[in-house]
Amino acid sequence: MKKMKHSLELLFFVTMIVFLPAFPQTLHEEDITVYKDIVYAVADGHELKLDIAVPKCLKAPAPAIVDIPGGAWRVIHKSADDALYYAKFGFIGVSITHRTSDIAPFPAAVHDCKTVIRWLRAHAEKYCIDPDKIGVTGFSSGGHLAVLLGTSGGDAYLEGKGGYEKYSSRVQAVVDHFGPTDFLKMNDTDQPDKMDVFSPDSAPSLFLGGPLKEKADLARLANPIKYIDPEDPPVLIGHGEKDGMVGINQSEILYEALKKAGVPTKFVRVKNADHMYRPTKWNVEVSPTVETMNRMTVEWFEKWLGKPELDLTRIQPRKPKKERSQGKKIAFSYRLTFELPDMVTEGNCVGRFMVKAGNNILQRGNIQIDDLSSRGMKTFIKKFELYESDLIGKNIMWNFQGEIYVSLFDKTSQIMYMQGEKYDSNMVGVGYVFRIHKDKTIDIEKKVYRKK
Repeated sequence: MKKMKHSLELLFFVTMIVFLPAFPQTLHEEDITVYKDIVYAVADGHELKLDIAVPKCLKAPAPAIVDIPGGAWRVIHKSADDALYYAKFGFIGVSITHRTSDIAPFPAAVHDCKTVIRWLRAHAEKYCIDPDKIGVTGFSSGGHLAVLLGTSGGDAYLEGKGGYEKYSSRVQAVVDHFGPTDFLKMNDTDQPDKMDVFSPDSAPSLFLGGPLKEKADLARLANPIKYIDPEDPPVLIGHGEKDGMVGINQSEILYEALKKAGVPTKFVRVKNADHMYRPTKWNVEVSPTVETMNRMTVEWFEKWLGKPELDLTRIQPRKPKKERSQGKKIAFSYRLTFELPDMVTEGNCVGRFMVKAGNNILQRGNIQIDDLSSRGMKTFIKKFELYESDLIGKNIMWNFQGEIYVSLFDKTSQIMYMQGEKYDSNMVGVGYVFRIHKDKTIDIEKKVYRKK
């Protein structure tokens, strides 16, 4: 699989489960050529672009892995980092865009994705691609499109007219992470916070261009399971058991249909995981870990597409890093502040926190406040020292994972939250203010503390 996108805006705890390399990669960025923002087609007046990463030391044309971003078919961001991720294992890595549902409804996105596959074959020699070995992967809506590319090879309705029609759009391996597979059964889940897909403004309804119930026939054409036959490529499936957005029944349906057709497949049920493999509670561990899912994804492509052939003599030797002075230390802190209405007589907060700069964890620890009541403002503070050299030029990210209970509430509030800010020399701390209101709601404000 691949990394999920970072954001410095409001996030559920996604950046804590960013898909990073979990096992050794052969190549480094300097061993790879990255081509960004290549226009592969123009549709509805929009330039459709891709990023492609090509190792410099290939002995022979290599398999390509196409990453289709998730985002409810609505908010799609390709990433050269996602292409680089696969290139570091020797593959040709590709990250793409497609028309979103606000531009054109189904089957436009499918047409675009198939155009990408044809484009890659048309340009195979230029980018050192083995045209007979193309894999595709995605999470959520990207997973749906990845599976649809795998099962619908040769279907005229979904092929589109994006160009390069003399080339095939078939793919040879698929990895699907919690993608929808049968739209009309997406509500058939017992998750209490499930999305109502029959709502006119649900992501599936917007994708289909109208309320799902009114577009039932079109929805069936968008279901990957409709096209399954024994000639389909191998499919690896991963899904969080407690996914409240795309119920795990979607992957169960796909898995059973693939098995029945005799298609090689494997289904990994991820315990304690919600959508995007987020932990369901602050104090549980996702299993298998996201790192393990990364490993399984790469190994799936290596198994069914073959390992790329690398000439390791062409890899530039790594120069030993010079020992550098860590520079000056600065005082820093992580803080939580609670503002409570007068009627709160008792309460508590338990959890854990982390502060990181880039991919480096700077500080982490446990949080415990035993007396959370209206008797004054309640604050948790953890002071520590950091080397300023570890912060300069970085985004500082910090989080809260835990639970808050006060006598005003009927039950404990589970919260997983992350924020970020570009570091500057005046920053001396980060954290949150939790404002608890009489109507039992909680406002969370990110805080950046600066020198006075």
